[in-house]
Amino acid sequence: MKSLLKKLFQPNPSTENRFDGEHALRVSTAALLIEVSRADFEQDDSELAQMRLLLAKQFSLGDVELDELMDQAHQEADDLISLQHITRLLNEQFDQPMKKRVIEMMWQVVFADGVKDHYEEHLIRQVAELLYVPHSDFIRARHKAEGID
Repeated sequence: MKSLLKKLFQPNPSTENRFDGEHALRVSTAALLIEVSRADFEQDDSELAQMRLLLAKQFSLGDVELDELMDQAHQEADDLISLQHITRLLNEQFDQPMKKRVIEMMWQVVFADGVKDHYEEHLIRQVAELLYVPHSDFIRARHKAEGID
């Protein structure tokens, strides 16, 4: 019985899906952008277009890769229960400048439709805190996205 249980829970390298760290980071980043675009309960086409532009530029993606990433990120965002598993992954893998860049990208999505909602700001503040991005960098990122820089 013990050997049977051991066999069941032992990973099989031939069937095991290998963790693609870079792809997981891309999906997690895109899911955060989707979440912020949904925070005001309206996902505008300009926000989606901005999101695609930011992700394509940040990760050097072509149209097909970008479409796949967006599909997976929408699924991730739909299934999202807590921000903590996404932010934990980003904390483990991203350096501080990249975490600040994620916050900047979130602000850029917010301002894509020209309107900043308090729900959007609250979500970005929450993500910034979970990513250990200092408040001063949170404010700088917002000003940069607003064009106040």
